[in-house]
Amino acid sequence: MTFEDRAQIAVGIKQGLGDRQIGELIGRDRSVVWRERARNSWKTRGYKPVAADEKARRRRARTQVHAVDADPAWPAGSGPTRKRSRTPRQIAGRLRLEADDASVEAMKHSPEAGGRTVSHEAIYRWIYALPKGELAREGILLRSKRTAMKRRRPTGERTGGRIVGMVSIDDRPADATDRRVSQRMGG
Repeated sequence: MTFEDRAQIAVGIKQGLGDRQIGELIGRDRSVVWRERARNSWKTRGYKPVAADEKARRRRARTQVHAVDADPAWPAGSGPTRKRSRTPRQIAGRLRLEADDASVEAMKHSPEAGGRTVSHEAIYRWIYALPKGELAREGILLRSKRTAMKRRRPTGERTGGRIVGMVSIDDRPADATDRRVSQRMGG
């Protein structure tokens, strides 16, 4: 989002426009406008574009440290675990079990977590952040054999093909509208 977009949002707010109308004004989705206002508004001062731009710049400059990268045991320990065909979900579940129940011993060839847990999403993010071909060089394949995250389909888009010979409910015969019980076919 540019400073000009933020200035337009401030103008739209002053005019009393909603997020959808402001989004149309700047060529963005209403959810983008809503998130921008939620992140960068103050209770007492409201939305100020200069302050919002500075706040966003500071957030971008802050480096994000992922849970798996922050712990030195993870990159070394998760490789052997993945080589044994354990999925990130299984690894995260096992670590949660080990952390919750002191009587459960660590699995053989698993990273020594010491009661720490990590989500399966964090493990997947770490895997997909590896350089291209790194998993194959280590002899590790995910069960999906995917090397990149799968993109989500836009909402409303069908996942499969259309139904062959499909007839719209609007095209049904008029006498079908009054039917309360379906008629049996063939007899």
